[in-house]
This record gives sequence, structure tokens and C-alpha cells, in this order.
Amino acid sequence: MESKNLMYIYGVNPVLEALKVPQALKEIYIAKKRVSKLKELIELAEKNLISVKIVDEAFIERISQGVHQGVVAKIKPKKTITLDEALNIPLHKNEPAFFLIIDLIEDPQNFGTISRVADAAGVHAIIYQQRRSAGLVPSAWKASAGALWHVNLVEINNIKYAIRALKEHNIKIYGAEAKAEKLYWKSDFTQPMALVVGSEGKGIRQTVLSLCDEVLKIPMKGKINSLNVSVAVGLFAFEVLKQRETL
Repeated sequence: MESKNLMYIYGVNPVLEALKVPQALKEIYIAKKRVSKLKELIELAEKNLISVKIVDEAFIERISQGVHQGVVAKIKPKKTITLDEALNIPLHKNEPAFFLIIDLIEDPQNFGTISRVADAAGVHAIIYQQRRSAGLVPSAWKASAGALWHVNLVEINNIKYAIRALKEHNIKIYGAEAKAEKLYWKSDFTQPMALVVGSEGKGIRQTVLSLCDEVLKIPMKGKINSLNVSVAVGLFAFEVLKQRETL
């Protein structure tokens, strides 16, 4: 549930992570029956001068859209950054660029889980298209276990524009595609790069795939010929970390 300027997130981990950015939190609601189990969260909120309200669980049920664990928080939506700001991040960190471009992933669970992987793997920014993408909805926050607070997000009108802009900055574009010929671990990920992944149902759109400098696949030995997109992102992302370990 959300409004133009406020959003509700739910679940213990997302709310605990939000408390690390206390200026973003407006109020926290705790179900009466869960107070004893959530004392640590309540104490942390009070320490940060965040209002805590004890309410009936039915109130939380109306606001949340999934497993809430007895806690809901009203937050200001996370601010996205511009593509130019994203390009400055690896420069400031003195690291080769590592961006993730997600092509029309509409499942909030996947969007959230991908964000969790991106945070763990040190991706400099996630770039996604405003239309036909899951974006920052409450269920994505829940699936990310709070990681969405810590990743940089670039919301853009057209990811093809973003890809062209990255290429102008000598960032190589890799596409993850099941029908590709080259295995992903045989590529050089030590150079500045961006990885493009598509939705499970349709994969990367052909118009986007045509902009990739190299298309790579994950080898599959089983009878199921594809992985969940967040699992695929994890395999690619940690291969990047492995190759850059000695830089």
C-alpha cells in the first residue's frame, strides 16, 4: 500500500534495515500480540525518536500484502539517482564499473531478491525502466530483506538509452541469455561492465539484446532449461567478484 509521498513496508528485516536510515521512517505499527517478541525493534525505534503505535493485528493485515510478522512501517519512498550520478560511483570508489540492467522484470519478488544479490555483490547501481518494471513496491521491499535501502537505483524512461550512454563511457555490455553460445565464466569481468538480464518468461527483448557487446549463458545439465532470474544474477555477480579479487 502506498501514496504519492508515503509507502508502507512490512516484515521485521525490512523495518530493521529502514531503522538504519531513520530520517526515512515516519511511524511504526506493532501488533499487540507481537510486542514481547519485537522489544528490540521497539527500543531501537524509540532510540531514533520514531513513533511506535501498538495496534490490532487486523489493522496491519489491511495495510500489508504478505507475511508481516506483526510489524508495518510508514516510510518516505527511497530516492533514485540519475545515470550520471551512477557513473560517478565507481570513479569515487576507484573500482571498475559494475552495473546491473534489468529489462522489464515485473515480479516484485524477483526485483527485491535481485536487489539483495546486488547489495551483497557490490553492484554500483541497478538500472531499470520506469514502465513495465516492478519497481519500489512493498512486496519488493519485503523480498529484498531491506537491501533496497542500500543499493543505488536508477529509474529511467528507456533502458536502451542507458545502454548507449554506458557504452559511450567505455562500459562493456553483457547480456545473459539461455540460447547464447559462450559460457559466462569465460568472459573478462575485470573491465568496466554492465550485465543485462530479462524477465523469466520472455528474456531480454531483442531490441535490447542487439545492443549487448557480448551474450553469455549459464550451462544447464538438467531437464529444466532456465534458472530463476535472481539466481542467474547471483551466479554472474559472484563470478565478477571472483575475477576482480586480485585487482
